[in-house]
Amino acid sequence: DIRHETEQPLRQTAWHDGERAVALAIVIPREKANAVELGHEIRAMVETLRPEFAPLVIEEMFFQPDHVESRLSELGNSLLFGIAVVAGILFLVMGLRLGLVVAVTIPLVTFSSVALYAAGGGILHQIAIAGMVVALGMLVDNAIVMAENIQWHLDQGKHPNDAANLSVHELFAPLGVATGTTLAAFVPMLISTGNTADFTRMIPTMIMLILLVSYLFAIFVTPTIGRLLLRARVNSKADSNDTLQRLGAIPVNHPWKVVIAALFALGVSVFMTQWVDRTFFPNTARQQLVVDIEYPTGTHLSTTTEAALTLSRHLRTQVGVEKVFTFTGNSGPSFYYNLTENSRSPNIGRIVVLTDSVDHMTDLFDFVERYGRTELPDAQLVPRRLGQGPPTRAPIEIRVNGGDLEQLEPAANAVLDIVRSVPGTRDARSTLGRGTATLRFNINDATAARFGLNREAVAQALYGRTLGQNVGDYRAGDDPIPIRLRSPQGESMPAEGLETVALFSPTHGPIPLLTLVNIETEWQPASLRHYQLQRSVSILSQLDEGVSFGKVQSQLDQRIAALELPPGISIDYGGQAKGSGEANVALLRALPLGLLLLLFFLLLQFNSFRRVGIILSTVPLALIGVIPGLVLSGSPFGFTSMLGVIALIGIVVNNAIVLVDVLDRELANGTSLNDAIRLAVERRTRPIMLTTATTVAGLFPLTLTESTLWPPLAWTIISGLLASTFLTLMVVPALCRLLLPIRANEQCLLEGVDLSDNVERKPS
Repeated sequence: DIRHETEQPLRQTAWHDGERAVALAIVIPREKANAVELGHEIRAMVETLRPEFAPLVIEEMFFQPDHVESRLSELGNSLLFGIAVVAGILFLVMGLRLGLVVAVTIPLVTFSSVALYAAGGGILHQIAIAGMVVALGMLVDNAIVMAENIQWHLDQGKHPNDAANLSVHELFAPLGVATGTTLAAFVPMLISTGNTADFTRMIPTMIMLILLVSYLFAIFVTPTIGRLLLRARVNSKADSNDTLQRLGAIPVNHPWKVVIAALFALGVSVFMTQWVDRTFFPNTARQQLVVDIEYPTGTHLSTTTEAALTLSRHLRTQVGVEKVFTFTGNSGPSFYYNLTENSRSPNIGRIVVLTDSVDHMTDLFDFVERYGRTELPDAQLVPRRLGQGPPTRAPIEIRVNGGDLEQLEPAANAVLDIVRSVPGTRDARSTLGRGTATLRFNINDATAARFGLNREAVAQALYGRTLGQNVGDYRAGDDPIPIRLRSPQGESMPAEGLETVALFSPTHGPIPLLTLVNIETEWQPASLRHYQLQRSVSILSQLDEGVSFGKVQSQLDQRIAALELPPGISIDYGGQAKGSGEANVALLRALPLGLLLLLFFLLLQFNSFRRVGIILSTVPLALIGVIPGLVLSGSPFGFTSMLGVIALIGIVVNNAIVLVDVLDRELANGTSLNDAIRLAVERRTRPIMLTTATTVAGLFPLTLTESTLWPPLAWTIISGLLASTFLTLMVVPALCRLLLPIRANEQCLLEGVDLSDNVERKPS
């Protein structure tokens, strides 16, 4: 019986809303191609092809350029909105002339940085734009300090040229050091290695580039514009700011109280860490649900396909579901960067559900789990959202390694029971598998050789009876069609039928298979997996909606640590625990270089270990507002929050540098320590508060984005900066009052001793 048909058995299938489909995945061929433009070109080309393919219908399953364009547009609008808000704050607080001098640097620095980024081969994507948004508030810091200093000299009666020259002379070094320390804070992020570092590397790259350009503009452009636009303010000398004077008197008169209050605030912040959720990267807010289906190894593709299509039809009837795509035999196209791709096998499948809102996700999760328990008990259904950051197989992954299968199986089952018992886990499963029934053909090589046969002949005979054996090619057109010889039953041949297989012997003619082999049925493991050359079993688990990875992982650590394992069996972690650990280790390895650069810039400027210590004391102050901010905003502490902490440290250290620099210049002019502290606070409070306001305003649009990736980063910097700014203005002067040396005459005045009387009592 000769017939022309599709290949049997089928290896994979694709379905579009229940209709059989051929799926075509198109990957951008060039690294620097514009995904949005290329996507629209392909969409236009497909429109011209539709008539040629009729009556077949061409439908879009996934169109990534739309998501790219939407995310870039959202972040671009955040950037523009932030620019407008920052400029508005500058004009409102600083006035028209002073605000214009600073505001004009925003577009100049931004466009110059983008031009340099493009010239260096950079690609504009959401990570790079997010870095620009983070740097937006910081890029005006140098310009604010420079403009305020020029205005101060003008108010003292200096000529505009002299005011500009003096400001450049005074601030060239401290602003360079402040910029250098901020850059040093981002160096560990820039040079760290690993998947996570590669994913976020454009954030430090863009921030460092913008800050460097902003420093150059503050030194060379802002004084030029300020000399032309700024004028001395009328009666500015007579106007005294009582609030700033009272503020500067607090650390002078009550230094210990200020330090103790800061330590108390730090303790409260540390205490509040128990209410902060921890996660490596959050899930995305996309309106797409992925359901992975897995049957025991050895399951036929038809079984997997029937189950997947049945579940797809029921999902299509749920509220909010717009489209359902089904793939069996593989995990479908990689339409999202974070999507893990499973190995091709007839026992696996994947369903992708498109909804009209993320609000329906929880209901769909519940439906899939209920349907799986009642209708598909033999299948493993794992519904999940799309994630962020480097891809992982599951948030929770525990590997049990070593030993043989008899030792591994009970240990893996014990770990699986622990995972299932921890609140917040769901869809816990093991890669051990149930095993599969196997027919073993034990060949008598001596008997086979007597008939002129061997093991290859036996294998070919069995293959021809079941899957079929290619015996040639038929060329009726451009492409050859393989000719496959097999029994009518093909892969459906019953096991009893294999016993009747006959082999042709060149010397004895047909020989029954049972003459040469002994057939046994045995139960074998479904799959054998190895990790680091050791046999391994992975325990995987998803997390319930709203449950953080950190809380679940801490409970797992405690319970697994108490588990008694057989000798030779070890446990390690994958998933978010591995990704988070590797990212943290990579940062810690690169951290010493960042610290050395930070110390280098500080010692270069101040040449004093005391002053360096005072400035570095602002680092823990930067953390005081972070925890309360995350708790109040409901944001988790993850990798993006850690990036926010690093950026925050650079900003706070920057503020401390310009504060101590003014104090040192006043001391060099002969001002007493107490008066120098008061003057430093009075002169630097306004620009520091203004830079804080612009940074917060620039970051605030990120908190409103639909993306789950950027609000934690923005809230970390905003809340930490709001708290640390006030503390820096108090704690740094208080530490200067306590740690810096006081001249002899100042000490006598502090102790109430008349210095002249003391001199008269000295012997001649």
